[in-house]
Order: sequence, then structure tokens, then C-alpha cells
Amino acid sequence: MPFIIGTPIPDNKILVQSVSHIFGIGLAESVILCKKAGFGDDARGIHLTPEKSPLLKNLVDSRALLVGADLRRFQKDKIRRLYSIMTYRGLRHKKGLPVRGQRTHTNAKKRTYFNTNAS
Repeated sequence: MPFIIGTPIPDNKILVQSVSHIFGIGLAESVILCKKAGFGDDARGIHLTPEKSPLLKNLVDSRALLVGADLRRFQKDKIRRLYSIMTYRGLRHKKGLPVRGQRTHTNAKKRTYFNTNAS
């Protein structure tokens, strides 16, 4: 089972769908990458040879996309910055509540996983 940017590519799954499982790459981007690497629409993970795997990784790097752990780190740093400057969005993130103005009366209540009425 080959790995691309820390994501396993299953042998029996269609390659376009497998590449889209990499964090930060959607289905449309994975179609573009697979076509540039020379894979057809019906290519599967077993068609990803050790020679073609670095080619696909180099294509992802050449697109200048933040993917995988780098993208996760970037997103977490943005949220931490919002915490530190005490913005409304940062406080909502910290409390685990909806950030973008969604309804909270009946939906999206903060879940507590401990019993506050313990005797």
C-alpha cells in the first residue's frame, strides 16, 4: 500500500478518490493531479508503482498547495491567534460553540461529557 503525504492509498480503491482523501485536496484537484501524472479515470491504487508515486507527490508540491500536516498546523495557528487576541470568534472556538452565527437555541449545544450533578 503506497503512501502519499502520509495518507495510505488502498490498492483496490479508485485512485482519484484515494488522492482526494489527502487533507487539503478535493475531488476536482485530485482529478487534475491524476490526469497530469498520466493515470486514467479507472486507475486504482495497484497501478501506482514506486516510479509513479514520487511523480504524484512532486505534482502536489509543484501546485504550491498546503496539504496534510502543514495545512492542519496552519489552521490551528489561525485559531490560536484568534484565542490570543480575544476575538469573538476565538472565544466561540474555545467554548466549542458555533462560530459563524448559527442557531444555538435548539441545535449545536455544547456537549459536556461529565456529570455535573454527581453525588
